[in-house]
Amino acid sequence: MVGIVVVSHSARLAAGVVELAREMAGGEVPIAAAGGLDEPGEPLGTDAVRVMAALQEVGERADGGTLVLMDLGSAILSAGDANYWYESG
Repeated sequence: MVGIVVVSHSARLAAGVVELAREMAGGEVPIAAAGGLDEPGEPLGTDAVRVMAALQEVGERADGGTLVLMDLGSAILSAGDANYWYESG
């Protein structure tokens, strides 16, 4: 099964997309959110460490690979870094 990681600058947006995707896909599809910065109040931004944690969470259950959905440019950079660390690690 293919898993999904949603990377967004907004933690609330990422969580909302995951909520909607789970409603459509059911509980068996591994889906995780990686949004906002790991700081009080989860300000806007992307955090490669959060993305890597989401990749690990989903990767444990996704034997068919993981689809990473991103919103803006630096989310692509964070996801790329996270993927490199995940595969190296």
